[in-house]
Amino acid sequence: MELITILLSGITTLFSLTGLVVDKNVEAAFLSQLDRAEQLQVRTDNAPVHQIINGKINKLRVAGRGLWVSKDLRIDTLEIETDPIAVNLQALQADGQSPRAGSIQQPIQAGIKLKFNEEDLNNYLKSPDAIARLQKMTTSTLGGAAAGSLNKDYQIANPQIRFLGNNRVGIQAELQDPNSSEKIAVNLETGVSVVGGRKFQLVAPKAMVGQTPVPEFLLSGLTAGISDRLNVDMFEQRGLSARILQFKVNPQQVELAAFVRLAGRKE
Repeated sequence: MELITILLSGITTLFSLTGLVVDKNVEAAFLSQLDRAEQLQVRTDNAPVHQIINGKINKLRVAGRGLWVSKDLRIDTLEIETDPIAVNLQALQADGQSPRAGSIQQPIQAGIKLKFNEEDLNNYLKSPDAIARLQKMTTSTLGGAAAGSLNKDYQIANPQIRFLGNNRVGIQAELQDPNSSEKIAVNLETGVSVVGGRKFQLVAPKAMVGQTPVPEFLLSGLTAGISDRLNVDMFEQRGLSARILQFKVNPQQVELAAFVRLAGRKE
Protein backbone atom coordinates (compact mmCIF):
# COMPACT_ATOMS: atom_id res chain seq x y z
CA MET A 1 0.00 0.00 0.00
CA GLU A 2 2.78 2.43 0.88
CA LEU A 3 4.47 1.87 -2.49
CA ILE A 4 1.29 2.82 -4.34
CA THR A 5 0.87 5.91 -2.17
CA ILE A 6 4.44 6.93 -3.02
CA LEU A 7 3.63 6.46 -6.70
CA LEU A 8 0.54 8.66 -6.41
CA SER A 9 2.48 11.41 -4.66
CA GLY A 10 4.67 11.65 -7.76
CA ILE A 11 1.71 11.95 -10.11
CA THR A 12 0.66 15.27 -8.55
CA THR A 13 3.92 16.87 -9.79
CA LEU A 14 3.28 16.07 -13.45
CA PHE A 15 1.28 19.10 -14.64
CA SER A 16 3.00 20.45 -17.79
CA LEU A 17 6.26 18.59 -17.41
CA THR A 18 7.57 16.38 -20.21
CA GLY A 19 10.29 13.89 -21.03
CA LEU A 20 13.14 13.34 -18.60
CA VAL A 21 11.79 15.97 -16.22
CA VAL A 22 8.68 13.86 -15.62
CA ASP A 23 10.80 10.84 -14.79
CA LYS A 24 12.93 12.87 -12.41
CA ASN A 25 9.89 14.28 -10.62
CA VAL A 26 8.40 10.83 -10.04
CA GLU A 27 11.83 9.62 -8.95
CA ALA A 28 12.08 12.52 -6.50
CA ALA A 29 8.63 11.63 -5.11
CA PHE A 30 9.78 8.07 -4.43
CA LEU A 31 13.02 9.23 -2.85
CA SER A 32 11.14 11.62 -0.56
CA GLN A 33 9.33 8.63 0.97
CA LEU A 34 12.49 6.56 1.49
CA ASP A 35 15.32 6.90 3.97
CA ARG A 36 17.78 6.52 1.09
CA ALA A 37 18.34 4.61 -2.15
CA GLU A 38 21.45 3.14 -3.68
CA GLN A 39 19.98 2.96 -7.19
CA LEU A 40 16.61 4.13 -8.51
CA GLN A 41 15.37 4.52 -12.09
CA VAL A 42 11.96 5.73 -13.25
CA ARG A 43 10.59 5.68 -16.79
CA THR A 44 7.23 7.07 -17.87
CA ASP A 45 5.46 6.35 -21.13
CA ASN A 46 3.21 9.36 -21.63
CA ALA A 47 2.72 9.69 -25.41
CA PRO A 48 1.08 11.90 -26.50
CA VAL A 49 2.88 14.26 -24.14
CA HIS A 50 -0.09 16.58 -23.53
CA GLN A 51 -2.11 13.85 -21.76
CA ILE A 52 0.04 14.29 -18.65
CA ILE A 53 -1.68 17.62 -18.07
CA ASN A 54 -4.91 15.65 -17.67
CA GLY A 55 -3.37 13.20 -15.18
CA LYS A 56 -2.82 10.34 -17.63
CA ILE A 57 0.20 8.10 -18.10
CA ASN A 58 0.33 5.07 -20.38
CA LYS A 59 2.81 3.17 -18.24
CA LEU A 60 5.16 3.78 -15.34
CA ARG A 61 8.21 1.64 -14.64
CA VAL A 62 10.27 1.81 -11.46
CA ALA A 63 13.44 -0.19 -10.80
CA GLY A 64 15.48 0.11 -7.63
CA ARG A 65 18.35 -1.56 -5.80
CA GLY A 66 19.22 -1.04 -2.18
CA LEU A 67 16.09 0.87 -1.18
CA TRP A 68 16.03 1.73 2.52
CA VAL A 69 12.38 1.99 3.60
CA SER A 70 13.69 3.08 7.01
CA LYS A 71 17.14 3.36 8.56
CA ASP A 72 16.89 -0.34 9.45
CA LEU A 73 14.95 -2.00 6.61
CA ARG A 74 16.53 -2.47 3.17
CA ILE A 75 14.85 -3.87 0.05
CA ASP A 76 17.48 -5.47 -2.18
CA THR A 77 15.49 -5.18 -5.42
CA LEU A 78 12.20 -3.52 -6.36
CA GLU A 79 10.46 -3.49 -9.75
CA ILE A 80 7.08 -1.88 -10.47
CA GLU A 81 5.28 -1.70 -13.81
CA THR A 82 1.81 -0.17 -14.08
CA ASP A 83 -1.05 -0.36 -16.51
CA PRO A 84 -2.34 3.01 -17.80
CA ILE A 85 -2.96 5.53 -15.02
CA ALA A 86 -5.70 8.17 -15.06
CA VAL A 87 -6.41 10.38 -12.07
CA ASN A 88 -8.13 13.66 -11.33
CA LEU A 89 -5.13 15.75 -10.27
CA GLN A 90 -7.16 18.44 -8.52
CA ALA A 91 -9.13 15.87 -6.51
CA LEU A 92 -5.92 13.99 -5.69
CA GLN A 93 -4.29 17.16 -4.39
CA ALA A 94 -7.35 17.93 -2.29
CA ASP A 95 -7.09 14.44 -0.78
CA GLY A 96 -3.49 15.11 0.26
CA GLN A 97 -2.24 12.16 -1.84
CA SER A 98 -4.66 9.86 -0.02
CA PRO A 99 -6.54 8.28 -2.97
CA ARG A 100 -10.33 8.21 -2.92
CA ALA A 101 -12.89 7.01 -5.43
CA GLY A 102 -13.35 10.54 -6.81
CA SER A 103 -9.66 11.09 -7.55
CA ILE A 104 -9.03 7.85 -9.48
CA GLN A 105 -10.66 7.80 -12.90
CA GLN A 106 -9.78 4.15 -13.44
CA PRO A 107 -8.26 1.56 -11.09
CA ILE A 108 -4.50 1.70 -10.80
CA GLN A 109 -3.04 -1.73 -11.55
CA ALA A 110 0.58 -2.72 -11.20
CA GLY A 111 2.89 -5.69 -11.09
CA ILE A 112 5.44 -5.60 -8.26
CA LYS A 113 8.54 -7.71 -7.71
CA LEU A 114 10.53 -7.63 -4.48
CA LYS A 115 13.72 -9.31 -3.32
CA PHE A 116 15.02 -9.36 0.25
CA ASN A 117 18.45 -10.62 1.31
CA GLU A 118 18.92 -12.72 4.42
CA GLU A 119 21.56 -10.32 5.75
CA ASP A 120 19.27 -7.29 5.29
CA LEU A 121 16.35 -8.93 7.09
CA ASN A 122 18.58 -10.00 9.96
CA ASN A 123 19.86 -6.44 10.33
CA TYR A 124 16.26 -5.26 10.50
CA LEU A 125 15.34 -7.93 13.05
CA LYS A 126 17.89 -6.41 15.43
CA SER A 127 16.06 -3.08 15.42
CA PRO A 128 13.77 -2.03 18.30
CA ASP A 129 10.88 -1.63 15.84
CA ALA A 130 11.20 -5.20 14.56
CA ILE A 131 11.51 -6.68 18.05
CA ALA A 132 8.45 -4.76 19.23
CA ARG A 133 6.45 -6.03 16.25
CA LEU A 134 7.59 -9.61 16.86
CA GLN A 135 6.71 -9.33 20.54
CA LYS A 136 3.21 -8.10 19.75
CA MET A 137 2.59 -10.65 16.99
CA THR A 138 3.88 -13.56 19.06
CA THR A 139 1.74 -12.67 22.06
CA SER A 140 -1.45 -12.21 20.05
CA THR A 141 -0.84 -15.19 17.76
CA LEU A 142 -0.01 -17.79 20.39
CA GLY A 143 -2.84 -16.69 22.65
CA GLY A 144 -3.70 -17.98 26.06
CA ALA A 145 -2.64 -21.60 25.59
CA ALA A 146 0.98 -20.74 24.91
CA ALA A 147 1.06 -17.81 27.27
CA GLY A 148 0.17 -20.11 30.11
CA SER A 149 3.16 -22.33 29.41
CA LEU A 150 5.69 -19.48 29.50
CA ASN A 151 6.38 -16.62 31.84
CA LYS A 152 4.47 -13.68 30.33
CA ASP A 153 7.36 -11.35 31.20
CA TYR A 154 9.74 -13.05 28.80
CA GLN A 155 10.96 -10.75 26.04
CA ILE A 156 12.13 -11.71 22.56
CA ALA A 157 15.86 -11.14 22.02
CA ASN A 158 18.35 -11.80 19.23
CA PRO A 159 15.90 -12.93 16.52
CA GLN A 160 17.48 -14.30 13.36
CA ILE A 161 16.19 -15.84 10.14
CA ARG A 162 17.85 -18.30 7.76
CA PHE A 163 16.74 -18.96 4.18
CA LEU A 164 17.09 -22.70 3.65
CA GLY A 165 15.89 -22.97 0.06
CA ASN A 166 12.97 -25.01 -1.25
CA ASN A 167 10.64 -22.46 0.37
CA ARG A 168 11.79 -23.30 3.88
CA VAL A 169 13.07 -20.92 6.53
CA GLY A 170 14.64 -21.27 9.93
CA ILE A 171 13.93 -18.78 12.70
CA GLN A 172 15.71 -18.62 16.01
CA ALA A 173 15.48 -16.27 18.97
CA GLU A 174 15.88 -16.13 22.72
CA LEU A 175 13.25 -15.60 25.38
CA GLN A 176 14.81 -13.46 28.05
CA ASP A 177 13.55 -12.88 31.59
CA PRO A 178 14.00 -9.12 32.19
CA ASN A 179 14.37 -9.79 35.92
CA SER A 180 17.29 -12.19 35.60
CA SER A 181 19.95 -13.41 33.18
CA GLU A 182 17.90 -16.46 32.25
CA LYS A 183 17.50 -17.06 28.50
CA ILE A 184 15.64 -19.80 26.67
CA ALA A 185 16.53 -20.61 23.04
CA VAL A 186 13.63 -20.94 20.60
CA ASN A 187 14.10 -22.53 17.18
CA LEU A 188 11.52 -22.88 14.42
CA GLU A 189 11.96 -24.46 10.99
CA THR A 190 9.07 -24.41 8.55
CA GLY A 191 8.06 -24.40 4.96
CA VAL A 192 6.11 -21.42 3.62
CA SER A 193 3.48 -21.63 0.91
CA VAL A 194 0.93 -19.25 -0.60
CA VAL A 195 -2.73 -20.30 -0.51
CA GLY A 196 -4.93 -19.04 -3.35
CA GLY A 197 -2.66 -16.06 -3.92
CA ARG A 198 -4.15 -14.50 -0.78
CA LYS A 199 -2.29 -15.64 2.32
CA PHE A 200 0.87 -17.31 3.58
CA GLN A 201 0.77 -20.65 5.34
CA LEU A 202 3.35 -22.50 7.41
CA VAL A 203 4.05 -26.01 6.11
CA ALA A 204 5.27 -28.86 8.35
CA PRO A 205 6.64 -26.59 11.09
CA LYS A 206 8.95 -27.95 13.77
CA ALA A 207 9.88 -25.97 16.86
CA MET A 208 11.96 -26.34 20.00
CA VAL A 209 11.85 -24.25 23.18
CA GLY A 210 15.13 -24.99 24.90
CA GLN A 211 15.50 -28.74 24.56
CA THR A 212 11.75 -29.38 24.52
CA PRO A 213 9.77 -29.89 21.28
CA VAL A 214 6.74 -27.64 21.02
CA PRO A 215 3.51 -29.69 21.14
CA GLU A 216 1.67 -30.12 17.88
CA PHE A 217 -1.49 -28.40 19.15
CA LEU A 218 0.50 -25.23 19.85
CA LEU A 219 2.14 -25.36 16.42
CA SER A 220 -1.30 -25.76 14.84
CA GLY A 221 -2.47 -22.63 16.63
CA LEU A 222 0.67 -20.77 15.55
CA THR A 223 0.19 -21.85 11.92
CA ALA A 224 -3.44 -20.73 11.87
CA GLY A 225 -2.66 -17.45 13.64
CA ILE A 226 0.12 -16.49 11.25
CA SER A 227 -2.00 -17.38 8.21
CA ASP A 228 -4.78 -15.14 9.50
CA ARG A 229 -2.37 -12.23 9.98
CA LEU A 230 -0.38 -12.63 6.74
CA ASN A 231 -3.43 -12.20 4.54
CA VAL A 232 -3.62 -9.61 1.74
CA ASP A 233 -7.38 -9.27 2.30
CA MET A 234 -6.54 -6.94 5.19
CA PHE A 235 -5.83 -4.17 2.65
CA GLU A 236 -9.24 -4.26 0.98
CA GLN A 237 -10.79 -1.77 3.42
CA ARG A 238 -8.18 0.70 2.15
CA GLY A 239 -9.24 0.22 -1.48
CA LEU A 240 -6.33 -2.07 -2.35
CA SER A 241 -6.64 -5.63 -3.61
CA ALA A 242 -3.63 -7.83 -4.20
CA ARG A 243 -2.75 -11.29 -5.41
CA ILE A 244 0.55 -13.01 -4.72
CA LEU A 245 1.81 -14.46 -7.98
CA GLN A 246 5.10 -15.96 -6.82
CA PHE A 247 6.91 -16.59 -3.55
CA LYS A 248 10.28 -18.29 -3.59
CA VAL A 249 12.81 -18.83 -0.82
CA ASN A 250 16.34 -19.43 -2.09
CA PRO A 251 19.48 -19.68 0.02
CA GLN A 252 20.31 -16.10 1.09
CA GLN A 253 17.35 -14.48 -0.69
CA VAL A 254 13.54 -14.44 -0.84
CA GLU A 255 11.62 -13.30 -3.94
CA LEU A 256 8.01 -12.16 -4.13
CA ALA A 257 5.89 -11.10 -7.11
CA ALA A 258 2.40 -9.65 -6.76
CA PHE A 259 -0.34 -7.94 -8.72
CA VAL A 260 -2.03 -5.01 -7.00
CA ARG A 261 -5.14 -3.04 -7.90
CA LEU A 262 -6.02 0.25 -6.26
CA ALA A 263 -9.57 1.48 -6.75
CA GLY A 264 -9.38 4.29 -4.16
CA ARG A 265 -11.15 4.74 -0.84
CA LYS A 266 -14.73 5.85 -0.68
CA GLU A 267 -15.84 8.75 1.46
